[in-house]
Amino acid sequence: MPDEYHKEDLRLLIVRALNKNQILILSDIKNVNNENITKILNRISSPFNIPLSTLKLNANILKKLNLITFGNNSNFQSAKLTDFGNFVCKILGDD
Repeated sequence: MPDEYHKEDLRLLIVRALNKNQILILSDIKNVNNENITKILNRISSPFNIPLSTLKLNANILKKLNLITFGNNSNFQSAKLTDFGNFVCKILGDD
């Protein structure tokens, strides 16, 4: 883990690089166990008034950035943070 000075710099960089929807998705996945991505995104969509299509796009971006993993319609896999995703959540202070 970087020292505290660099940790804050890294946190600012991550907050700037990820949008609020992506941070919401990371946070929700961090706090759930054994749920598919659709259930997670539906839970986020209503209270925050974010279209499901927007959340799906952002989840796919997070997957391409190797921050989360999840299956598709033909391959059930619960949504999870990768090791890198866990590291990012720790830097953001969401641990």
